[in-house]
This record gives sequence, C-alpha cells and structure tokens, in this order.
Amino acid sequence: MSIYIQRRLEKASLNPDLFKRELNQSIKMLIASEIDELAAWFVNFTKDKPQLKNLKPEKAYERNLLIKY
Repeated sequence: MSIYIQRRLEKASLNPDLFKRELNQSIKMLIASEIDELAAWFVNFTKDKPQLKNLKPEKAYERNLLIKY
C-alpha cells in the first residue's frame, strides 16, 4: 500500500463519511496484494477509533477482501 493512500486515509479519519469514501476510492486503485496490506492497516488503525471501526466499505465487501479481518 502506498504511503500516499495511507496519509489520505489518516487525514480523512476525522470524518467517518469522508474516510469511507476515501477507503472505497483507495480499494479501486490498489491491486489485490496491496488491498490485503490495506486491510491489515485498517484493522490496526481503527483499534482505538470506534467511530471508524464499524464502517463497512461497500467495495471491500463486494470483493470479499476486508471480511477476513
């Protein structure tokens, strides 16, 4: 996963709707192995952020990639 995407998501994390939109856009840009990295990062990043923990990014669930985390 690129640092650029990670930084965009970190900045968007203050607003859950914006974070969800950025997360879905990021998933569209990444290849499968990078999406696995994103999923691991997402779980780690949202551990102490309850407002983001319950997000269900549509694109990720359509592709069944973040479900395992």
